[in-house]
Amino acid sequence: MIGPLLSAIAAAGVFIIIALIVVTFFIASAFTLWAARIVKVDNATYGRAMLATLLGSLAGAAVAFVLGLLPVVGFVLGIVGAWLVDSLVVKSIFDTSYGKGLLITLLASVLAAAVAVGIVLLLVLVGLMTCGL
Repeated sequence: MIGPLLSAIAAAGVFIIIALIVVTFFIASAFTLWAARIVKVDNATYGRAMLATLLGSLAGAAVAFVLGLLPVVGFVLGIVGAWLVDSLVVKSIFDTSYGKGLLITLLASVLAAAVAVGIVLLLVLVGLMTCGL
């Protein structure tokens, strides 16, 4: 009796997680394109931004995983290494300099973080307003 219900809940959870990953990918690609346009890369298209986001994320995750295994400083080295490798991927896909690739990577991260913080603050304010505070 309870088995099918738990299976349905688990399946719904897996579906939601996959949907969130897909939506996040498209949003991250939009931030990469936005950053490339701010940096004034000539051949910045959404398709290239999607490819840079996909390959850069995979390469960065691999480097972050390996460097993250180091004791004490692995976490910080993993983040820095992921950004550096991601910027190499962005450099090659957008056919630009390494400096612009690094700037695109960092700017896309900062823009995404700023928007995420804004959304969280908005949700907190809405929650506080509904509570009467």
